[in-house]
Amino acid sequence: MLKSILLKAVPVPKIDQFERYLFVGPHPDDIEVACGATVAKLVSLGKKVTFIVCTDGRIGALDESLTSEQIVEIRRQEALASAKLLGVDDVAFLPFHDGGNYTADELANALVPYILQTQPQMVFCPDHTVPSECHPDHLKTGQAVTKAVFLASWPKLTVQLGLEGSAPNVNLAYYYTHKPNRYFGIKKFRKVHLDAIACHKSQFDENNLKVFKTYFGVRQLRFGLRSGKGRADGYRVLSPTHQHCFPEIAE
Repeated sequence: MLKSILLKAVPVPKIDQFERYLFVGPHPDDIEVACGATVAKLVSLGKKVTFIVCTDGRIGALDESLTSEQIVEIRRQEALASAKLLGVDDVAFLPFHDGGNYTADELANALVPYILQTQPQMVFCPDHTVPSECHPDHLKTGQAVTKAVFLASWPKLTVQLGLEGSAPNVNLAYYYTHKPNRYFGIKKFRKVHLDAIACHKSQFDENNLKVFKTYFGVRQLRFGLRSGKGRADGYRVLSPTHQHCFPEIAE
């Protein structure tokens, strides 16, 4: 009961209560795979949505004859086509190599200018605290976004990066999470979600897409039953207060 009182004092933000959103993906397909239905719904509600893709996806494709340079270009075009299908035309690509030796701090510093430019009210990224997550790019992206949001909040920190201004009061929403605390109904957007994933032909064949259809169908139904929303995506959402002085949010 006492925890409920604390959460009423500092509530978990609702996914659709803002106007500007930034989605950050480790690779050219992660945003669509994890959040495609959510993105499509937010766009349909008239929200401003921006994508940032952190790495170039150069290390893998179904066609093993492709060079790394060919894969990079193919995946960029697939990402743009997928974003367009979801209604997003503001897509930025960072220069980090897929599976590269960059650090989370380097990535965080690269993300801060985009946060200052777009002034998002909610930023989506992978949940780097998931016990089963093993992909270095996913872990570093989650860590980097978390740090970049903090850095961008304070003008005295951004000036140390040679930048001006700040982006205060940014909420975080972690996808690929094991501890969702906020659900977003997406029943009408399930098909466009799968169609957006299908744009990434270099990565997914028909068998992959069948697996995705089954997995997300069950996952979204599970979240929908929890929340009473029919079909839903689930996120671990942290307001600025939850991000550094509200440990109860992790319970």
